[in-house]
Amino acid sequence: MAPLMTPLSVQFTPEQQAWLDRRTRGGLLSRSSVIRLIVAEAMEREQLISAQALQRQGLHGQR
Repeated sequence: MAPLMTPLSVQFTPEQQAWLDRRTRGGLLSRSSVIRLIVAEAMEREQLISAQALQRQGLHGQR
């Protein structure tokens, strides 16, 4: 596992907190763990979208 950085202070609306708590899998995961998973998934999705955009640019550039 990568080294962890210093804690962040984040404020959520009640609706956001309820959404987050529903993803703790009945208490198996901490809120912090869920937030890290969500950020990791967002980073992966962003990288995938960037890679797809580069592929499309490459295909258009070959014509």
